Amino acid sequence: MYSVILWDLDNTLLDFTASEKYAFDACMADAGLTSTDELLSLYSRINLSYWKMLERGEIAKDVLLRQRFVSFFEEAGITGVDVNRFKDTYQQLLGNVCYYLDDSLSLCREIHNTCRQYIVTNGVASTQRNKLNLSGLMDVMDGLFISEELGCEKPSAQFFERCFRQIPDLKKEEAVIVGDSLTSDMSGGNRAGIACCWYNPSGQPAPDNIRIDHTIRNLWQLLPLLHGDFYL
Repeated sequence: MYSVILWDLDNTLLDFTASEKYAFDACMADAGLTSTDELLSLYSRINLSYWKMLERGEIAKDVLLRQRFVSFFEEAGITGVDVNRFKDTYQQLLGNVCYYLDDSLSLCREIHNTCRQYIVTNGVASTQRNKLNLSGLMDVMDGLFISEELGCEKPSAQFFERCFRQIPDLKKEEAVIVGDSLTSDMSGGNRAGIACCWYNPSGQPAPDNIRIDHTIRNLWQLLPLLHGDFYL
């Protein structure tokens, strides 16, 4: 049924939460600070809020990458940290590790001979490329679309239009986006006019204001959809 898959990367194919913890803990230690679950949770909340601002076009990415740490240290009451060093080290460490979700590499390898697969991501280009090469996922992908290289962010229609121009012989009715984010992936798929498959491992309730064509709790549940079996 679908011949083109647009994959989100972070917290879809790869476990961003695990990478975030690794990088955050290492940076805190480098700064002479003790990382705790509470501090990580605070940072994660602040970080997510900044990425949502980016999706809405309210902040530039280069501002986001530094300001999220400024906000974190202010809210945590931590002073004396070299924010630029923390920021640069964190970004480098994020790209030095990868953790698969649902054995995603094996799944993408299995799909490789039957569907074209592309990554669509708002992440930092150098970090995403490092993770993809480290993970082996780029070996089975037909292309990679990163917002900062395209000049616009998911979920804008312009982002997807620029992706589509680079996918040969694309038929939008045969394309599906698979991702965990309602605001970036599913809303983006709505604006792009393609099918939307929500990766929802925790079983959160679906919203009423976003079209979701399929919901999966494990990435391997995508396989029946590729053969037209819409019982999920």
